[in-house]
Amino acid sequence: MDIRRRVELVATAYADELSIRSLAEIGTITADQNVRIIGGQMTALLLTAFPVPGIAVRRTRDIDAGITAELAGSGVIHQRLLDHGYAATSGNSYTRPLPDLAVAGGPVPELAVDLLIPSLDGRFRSQEHGGRAFDAAPGLAPALAADPIVIDVGGRMLNGARLEFSVPVPTVELALVIKALAYGSRLQARDAEDIYRLLEIINLYPAGEIGGRRLHETPLRASRRDAAVHLHELARRSRRRSDLDVPAARLATLIAALVGRVG
Repeated sequence: MDIRRRVELVATAYADELSIRSLAEIGTITADQNVRIIGGQMTALLLTAFPVPGIAVRRTRDIDAGITAELAGSGVIHQRLLDHGYAATSGNSYTRPLPDLAVAGGPVPELAVDLLIPSLDGRFRSQEHGGRAFDAAPGLAPALAADPIVIDVGGRMLNGARLEFSVPVPTVELALVIKALAYGSRLQARDAEDIYRLLEIINLYPAGEIGGRRLHETPLRASRRDAAVHLHELARRSRRRSDLDVPAARLATLIAALVGRVG
């Protein structure tokens, strides 16, 4: 299955430019490897590629890139990041300063990249590969095993310059699984809000356009089952959480309609 979408990103502030430049650099560095952009950038790209009326895109400049344990152990991406001017600030975190974007008297902005590997036991934990520590994330293994959605990006910088690049993201449902498992682990509002955005995409677009749908099937297994448990718990919690910038009733309705029951 080969799904590609074309998007145009326009920087209207330095934060936008950092976001676009981060994507362009990691897309170039990992172009020939089995990698998926995950985290907030994943949701932002998918919502830009599959727009939903009335749903705003949440931009972030930091990059979370999912890679296989084998690729982590090889040191290939680590060395490429160093060759592109990044410094390893911890086992799987890297930053690169951008002095050309610094405002007089202000801090030097940085690009930031985190590399994550699959967790095979459903828990977030640190694992060592190739002498470096990596954060392991549940739900990433099926996303790396499945064909990605490739986003072809045209980006316009503040000075009018253009960047052209491509980045792979998980299918929309597998992105939802990753976000649901992240929410179940840390209960952060931004994960719940990204879950809502991804559910709206799944509800609006045909399964064939977004990489398929299986979360409504029963019985659910493995990471899909774990994700469904967290999603139904989120539906129950959402009415009691005042920090969520999502319509609680709509969120609960989408989960009931699109996600199979467990147990």
